[in-house]
Amino acid sequence: MTQTTIAGVPGLERVKSSPLPLPPRSLSRTNSLFSRTEPTLSGKGSRTSVSIHQARLVQTFRDAGLTASEGRSVRRFLSCLSPEDVRFGVLTAAKHEPPDVYLLRYLRRCRWEVNKALVLLLNSLIWRLKEMKVDNVLLPRGELYAAQQEQNLMDKHRSEEARGFISQLRMGKCYVYGVDRLNQPVCVVRVRLHQPGAQSKDALNQFITHIYESVRLVISPPIETATVVFDMTGFSLANMEYAPVKFIIRCFETYYPESLGVLLLHNAPRIFAGIWRVIKGWMDPALAAKVHFTRTIKDLEQFIALDQIASELGSSEDWEYEYPEPEPDENRQMEDYATRDTLLAERQSIAEQFLAATSRWISATGSQDEEELKQAILRREEIVEQISANYWDLDPHVRARNFLDRTAMIHDGGRIENYPATPKTPPQVQIQTAKILQVRHVQRARLKIVTI
Repeated sequence: MTQTTIAGVPGLERVKSSPLPLPPRSLSRTNSLFSRTEPTLSGKGSRTSVSIHQARLVQTFRDAGLTASEGRSVRRFLSCLSPEDVRFGVLTAAKHEPPDVYLLRYLRRCRWEVNKALVLLLNSLIWRLKEMKVDNVLLPRGELYAAQQEQNLMDKHRSEEARGFISQLRMGKCYVYGVDRLNQPVCVVRVRLHQPGAQSKDALNQFITHIYESVRLVISPPIETATVVFDMTGFSLANMEYAPVKFIIRCFETYYPESLGVLLLHNAPRIFAGIWRVIKGWMDPALAAKVHFTRTIKDLEQFIALDQIASELGSSEDWEYEYPEPEPDENRQMEDYATRDTLLAERQSIAEQFLAATSRWISATGSQDEEELKQAILRREEIVEQISANYWDLDPHVRARNFLDRTAMIHDGGRIENYPATPKTPPQVQIQTAKILQVRHVQRARLKIVTI
């Protein structure tokens, strides 16, 4: 097998076994995080075979009540996506999340209209695979690649794009810290740090997507959503830029539907009132209903416990954001292609088992055999656990490490520590603090379940 490296960072070359939903050939090309070439994601299969598959699939959806407009959208999407792209996209996008949870996000967003949810899902896959290249370029390259390309003296454009991306992480324009009262991870955006034009549109959208994907990793079942705090302290019209706001809304509504628990606009000045009226008009009413304005620390306490609010927002919590620079060898496991390919093959096998178990479950629901239904449900739940475990084994081989890995918020095997101790804290205190917080989080989770 040929091993490819790009600027010192290993790319992911395609495995020869065709049945696997593996990263397409674009993974080993130079359509990088900071360049915009557009290679075809999948060259497998003839146009005829794809067209036949597309026609049969569209007809099946028509029989299920697909409207003419929806049918045109599906045909347009399928003209860009091969069956392999769809399989790779869904399986990869779900990551550690149960497939049911991932697909239910689209159904909830579309108010349980299956055909609309299908169109939304395909639209999201087009964006992930063809436009942003989330799983085949953005995440495999990651922060280390950006830090390296920032020093690229041979390509000024690539260097500027890389600097525009990683400078936002260094300044802490957005950070992840702790959980709210419902145990949802909290992501804080310091709006005052945004300077329009300081980075290109591509670098900004890649940064926003990088944050979305990073936060997804610390959402642990049964939690399915996160809380976002837009800290408007010090905001002025000089910080306002509508294009990234529209992209964030599109992410919440189309690319990462039903991933937002609540959005807090904290300490917004009066000049923001007119801006908010414009922004609210762009939002779906269901998304706008999740937005709340907070002014004081007491307001924030309604959503986040006082001792778990970052100090800069007004609490006494002894924590400050500091960006840890990427380590040169932090992605060394991505060079272990044999292990990666084995885990990908295992993931495909588990996926096939999941589809078979789902068919068995559907059949059992129409029968009168309660024992068969019980066994089908149990088998399906077992496979869901295998999907999650497999992802975390695979993760270090397909995703470059990020700031959450380096700050010990994400540990091997998918263990999440929402309040990692700072390096200044003595080791013994770190251990005790971690244990206390873990117990506290478990108690909260149990309380939420009992309340429901």
